[in-house]
Amino acid sequence: MSQRALGRLLQQGSIYALGNLLLKASGLLLAPLYLDTTLLPQAAYGYLVLLEATAQLLLPLLGLGMTTGLLKFATDATQQDRREAVPFTVLGITLAVAVLVIGASWGGAPWISRQLGWPDGVSILRLFGCYLAAKMLSGVPLAFLRLREQAALYTAAVLLEAALLIGGVYYLLAHAHLGLRGVVQAMAIASGSSALVLVGAMLRVVPWRWDPHLVGRLMHFGVPLALAGIALPVLHVGDRYLLGWLTGPETVAVYGWAARLSGVLNMLFIQSFQLAFAVIGLKALGEQPEGEAALHRRTFRHYTIWGGWMALALSLGAYDVTAWLASDPVYLKADPLVLPLSLGYLLFGLYNIFVNVLYAAGESRFIARNVVGAGLLNVGLNLWWIPWMGAMGAALATIVAYSVLAGGAAWRALRVRPTVYPWRVLAIVVALTVGLSLVGYGTETWPVAARLAGRVLLVLLYGLLMVIFRVYRYDELQEGWRWLRRRLQMMRSHSE
Repeated sequence: MSQRALGRLLQQGSIYALGNLLLKASGLLLAPLYLDTTLLPQAAYGYLVLLEATAQLLLPLLGLGMTTGLLKFATDATQQDRREAVPFTVLGITLAVAVLVIGASWGGAPWISRQLGWPDGVSILRLFGCYLAAKMLSGVPLAFLRLREQAALYTAAVLLEAALLIGGVYYLLAHAHLGLRGVVQAMAIASGSSALVLVGAMLRVVPWRWDPHLVGRLMHFGVPLALAGIALPVLHVGDRYLLGWLTGPETVAVYGWAARLSGVLNMLFIQSFQLAFAVIGLKALGEQPEGEAALHRRTFRHYTIWGGWMALALSLGAYDVTAWLASDPVYLKADPLVLPLSLGYLLFGLYNIFVNVLYAAGESRFIARNVVGAGLLNVGLNLWWIPWMGAMGAALATIVAYSVLAGGAAWRALRVRPTVYPWRVLAIVVALTVGLSLVGYGTETWPVAARLAGRVLLVLLYGLLMVIFRVYRYDELQEGWRWLRRRLQMMRSHSE
């Protein structure tokens, strides 16, 4: 069972990773318009950034944790008699909240615009409310696609919405010259069209069964997750604000570039892994409600090894990538920050493994307390360390906060489902990632070709050391290679 589940995890994670990559690339198409002050004045772009940040904070709160509730209750072995009613019930709750959001934004827009001193913002705020409501609604069928492990359809739906947004912005901003109102209108049209199609398609395949008994259970499980959803952005990006306050925008710029480089690990590995594992892990726990969480134990091992390798590659590649892209050498100061930030993302991925066990057990209140606690710790450490360590203090605070987040989830998960996780693998991976990175930093003054060659060899050496330390056995690598060849042959045969 776990071998097949790992295969599904790899396949679906690869599709999600490709989708994330294409989504980020498509976003670059809008940059020339957003940064053209003749189309979008700087102040208007500032309002757009604030609206996007507001959406990141409000959507988890307004969503009430319903999408995670959908995944949890639809895979819960104790809810056999109510599983069929879960999708429609979740959709009904979300629709009710979405209607309230539209009503509140429509009625409250004049008052909000007056408080902000933004006389032209009424229509924009109303469109923004429609955008929020549509994003909430589309989140339910997207979660349903994940539940059915239809990663390709999920990715296609997300990319099609991005394409609609790009087309709408180009028409309403560049052609119709509607400014910020045109951008927000394009956001509302793209998300609304996506929600209409996705909800319609979902209603064609799910039973129209409303279960009032599920409402209380979903709310009891989801509301704490909604509160945790507010704290997570603070944990992820709160250090930028504190750096700006305690040091200045120049330090934030360097730190922000380091975060973008390490964020490649998050975009291509952590996020895609989480999208797939959240469903496959819950299904595995539902099929085996007692005993060790075997899939989680095996996933812990493989995830840690490959995540450490990516963290090492990013750390050793950061200097030359920055030297190539940046016109100002000041950004080379970002180089030593990439390693701790990448290790922070690695720990966040481990947190996702443990929290999956807690989702299955309904431990949403502990999850919320754990996230809030880690977020507050991060803020406190930033206030303590930034004044005397600068950006490195913020990076180290990130590692500590994510360690506490993952450690707290692991402690609770082990109480729920005692499992022998391979902690030795984590210790070896972290030691090798840090050690090889420090060796690589010593090549900074070498000629470019020699430095690149030396750092590539260190990245390859990581793989050899995995075998030497028996983190991977040679026969496992052979079996993995045979599996990969079979998958490639299957893909070629399907394409023919």
